[in-house]
Amino acid sequence: MYSPISTLPPEILIHILKHLHSSRDLLSTLRVSRTWCECAVELLWHKPAFPKYATLEKMAKLLNKHNQTFTYARFIRRLNFLSLGSDLRDDIFSLFIRCDRLERLTLVGCEHISSDALSRVLPAFVNVVAIDLTGVAQASTEAIVGFASAAKRLQGINLSGCSLVSDDGVLALAANCPLLRRVKLSGLNLLTDTSIVALAENCPLLLEMDLNECELITDISIRSIWTHSVHMREMRLSNCPTLTDAGFPALPRPDMPMDAPNPFPLSNKKQDDLPPLFLSSSFEHLRMLDLTACAQLTDDAIEGIISHAPKIRNLVLSKCSLLTDRAVEVICKLGRHLHYLHLGHASKINDRAVRTLARSCTRIRYVDFANCALLTDMSVFELSALPKLRRIGLVRVNNLTDEAIYALAERHATLERIHLSYCDQISVMAVHFLLQKLHKLTHLSLTGVPAFRQPELQRFCRDAPRDFNSAQRLAFCVFSGKGVSQLRAYLTELTSTIWMGTTRMTFQSQK
Repeated sequence: MYSPISTLPPEILIHILKHLHSSRDLLSTLRVSRTWCECAVELLWHKPAFPKYATLEKMAKLLNKHNQTFTYARFIRRLNFLSLGSDLRDDIFSLFIRCDRLERLTLVGCEHISSDALSRVLPAFVNVVAIDLTGVAQASTEAIVGFASAAKRLQGINLSGCSLVSDDGVLALAANCPLLRRVKLSGLNLLTDTSIVALAENCPLLLEMDLNECELITDISIRSIWTHSVHMREMRLSNCPTLTDAGFPALPRPDMPMDAPNPFPLSNKKQDDLPPLFLSSSFEHLRMLDLTACAQLTDDAIEGIISHAPKIRNLVLSKCSLLTDRAVEVICKLGRHLHYLHLGHASKINDRAVRTLARSCTRIRYVDFANCALLTDMSVFELSALPKLRRIGLVRVNNLTDEAIYALAERHATLERIHLSYCDQISVMAVHFLLQKLHKLTHLSLTGVPAFRQPELQRFCRDAPRDFNSAQRLAFCVFSGKGVSQLRAYLTELTSTIWMGTTRMTFQSQK
């Protein structure tokens, strides 16, 4: 039977079928005709799903059958084993070696895949542009070297937790994969400056760099990133304890033109002898910078960073204990660009700096001043005026009283998460008032607040983490999701009962 749709060119039909996102719908199109089958089969196999391990086994065995109707292995462009990571073994994984057109591979948590299997299979994926090996504990330097030599088009790699990978693996990536844009190396304790400098020098398109907990990394590596990776958008350097101000840009000198070359280029000097890093380029694209627990950084480093990266959106400076009000005043220059700020444990900060921050950076959505012991209710009064504030962290800000809670409630209706643990002056009535005003609140932490150690209130909080000891479990008090609603309802009923009882007693006394 003739149908006008049968005259459509295959490329047009494929474009139409791409808008079918359901595997069931695509399967139905396979059965229409031979032409439709040929156009739809590749789309159906483009990104196979594995709802259970039996499905994975069945597919892997099918890929290795002879006399196939189609070359199914060549249709697969994306493989994601995240949901089956703990079950995947070498025998099944090795069967996917025929997927030579694979572009994206996710092996998160596949801890049982051996180094030999990785070394044998990964080099077959020459067209891969992104690979995630997070938590693949047996991923070795040899496996990464073999993969890097084959995947010339690689743009993104995540090796977080692959603790066996050393400098040689990263050096192979730097030498063979010049298109790299996103590199995550969190927890690779064997890495030194040699490999990171090579990445920065050989991969000019880098956009994201994650060096969290790379404890051997020094200022030399970070200086190289600042010097060569001018397109950087995200930089994570948390828990790199050796970093100092010398690893970051210095404030430009007044007599230095913007296009002047760096008068102190990288050299073989030791870290202690590094001169100030004067840069002529601006990091206009940098949006996220995490410097958690880089405890040697001072206000000078923050001043240099902000002067070269004026549009940072997320800034994490938790546990940078040497920072003072001057750092906060410099951060204020970010203005409307700043959305997320974490200054927990920056204990030298006081109310004056917070007031300036709240009035300068009016688009802040999340702010954390945990353990900033000098702050008082005045800081909360200023922060409560931020129109877009969604989350606020005030853990162990012991000077806070009920007045701060009333300010949050009266002047802010959009808050979703509030952390007030160990703010021991807060009363139940203040929290009741807060809950009545903030209907979008989904998380309220009150751990260690004496007023909330009552059993009738703690029954609404969620269970303490399993690794907590008995003392921590006793103090734990976090209301989340449904618990917030239940606490609100209980306090409302309790308050009504008390008010009615008081009214009745007053009426009887007047008689």
